[in-house]
Amino acid sequence: MIVRIVFVACGFLLGLMRTGAQCTTPINSFPYQEGFETNDGNWVRGGIGVDWAWGSPMKSVISAAGGGSNCWIVGGLTGNAYTDGQASFLQSPCFDFTNLQHPYIEFKVFWEMEQQFDGGSLQYSIDNGNTWVNVGSANDARNCLNENWFNNSSINYLSPLSSVRHGWSGNVQSTSGSCRGGSGSNGWVLAKHTMPALAGQAAVFLRFIFGAGTICNNYNGFAVDDVVIKEAPPNQAAFTYACTNATTAAFTNTSTPCPTGFNWDFGDVASGISNTATTANPIHIFSSPGTYTITLTVLGPDNALSTTTRQITILGLTTTVVAPADCLTGTGGSASVAVAPVTTTPDISWNSNPVQSNATAINLSAQTYTVTASAPQTCTATADVIIPVDFSCIGIYFPSAFTPNGDGLNDSFGPLGSLAALSNYSFTIYNRWGEKVFSSTDPFRKWNGYMKGSKPSSNVFVWQAEFSLPGQSKELRKGTVMLIR
Repeated sequence: MIVRIVFVACGFLLGLMRTGAQCTTPINSFPYQEGFETNDGNWVRGGIGVDWAWGSPMKSVISAAGGGSNCWIVGGLTGNAYTDGQASFLQSPCFDFTNLQHPYIEFKVFWEMEQQFDGGSLQYSIDNGNTWVNVGSANDARNCLNENWFNNSSINYLSPLSSVRHGWSGNVQSTSGSCRGGSGSNGWVLAKHTMPALAGQAAVFLRFIFGAGTICNNYNGFAVDDVVIKEAPPNQAAFTYACTNATTAAFTNTSTPCPTGFNWDFGDVASGISNTATTANPIHIFSSPGTYTITLTVLGPDNALSTTTRQITILGLTTTVVAPADCLTGTGGSASVAVAPVTTTPDISWNSNPVQSNATAINLSAQTYTVTASAPQTCTATADVIIPVDFSCIGIYFPSAFTPNGDGLNDSFGPLGSLAALSNYSFTIYNRWGEKVFSSTDPFRKWNGYMKGSKPSSNVFVWQAEFSLPGQSKELRKGTVMLIR
């Protein structure tokens, strides 16, 4: 309770110390890099119980600077304690961020103080030090531009300098009595954070703050070194893809440094709402053959966006039988493939023996063949084609008699020969009185010698057939047949 009263009483003095900063000659050249090697960098200290020191630390835990020889550190350069009831700050020169669109800071930090009660933080002011706001919070998402940031969201004795008590707190010691241990940095770490609220601001001050209670202060303190302020590293959009089949591609984001948002456009308007995606690694099924421009825009975290494009071609194959296989040898067939889009010249491969690589494959036997088309930046496509047998060489003929006696020989009447090659087929049989006794449009269906379920009384019949054979004009044939019982 006594400590809290002291801090309240000091509030007015602290308020005075936080005002009056003037930005007369701001730093406007970036990246700003300060390693505190040759001097203190024009950073100034202030507050209550101030024991910030610039130089080479030689303490039990913080025994060296983060880089080079010198740094800024709380609690002096030697010894292993910091001032009781301290509420101090280390304030930067003024910066002009007018030309920074995505301000970013990184620095080396070492913390070794009582966990939860004592701690350090980083703040900014854009009103000449009248008000101060924490840079980020302990709850910020961690990424490549926000690393080793505040590890505690309720540090007791930051309250005189910040109503939001987020910052770094902890030590490498074990808890001893009422002095709480744990959560120290255990060495210099590189802290990083974006500062989007400061983009374009003409007068920016930064300050590291440190607060401590009145007991358990026998620790090395809080140190900073190698401060860098610059434009946040921009995104570099990039992606790869792999085809999972002829019309589907799986896309993999390979952008750097660590984008948090993704906008994909597959250039496939016909696919409707599937033409866009916002996941890191989408899969897209393309609506038709064609060449598509894939666009990826990556966003964040609080840095410049980036866009890249790549093309992918989806192939469409159409196969055509140029010639069937010869009915006597079963060879001599040919087939062709047409590839869409026509602007593409892919590699062609037929699985014939030997393999053929032209658009038209020749000397094919009667079977199913697969043709494959592939090219750089395309999804490989395949198509099948069946080479049939040309049965027209056998021809069609009709016997002059048949014997429907059930002995399995000549039991029915109809066409013989290349029946599978027939098209536009019709067949009709009449008795001698002109009555229709049988008709069919299926060349494999023949007359069994019965008329309306009974044996006819006559034994001579007239027939007529119409049909087409491949490559020939439609043919009409007529004749008579004798039914022998």
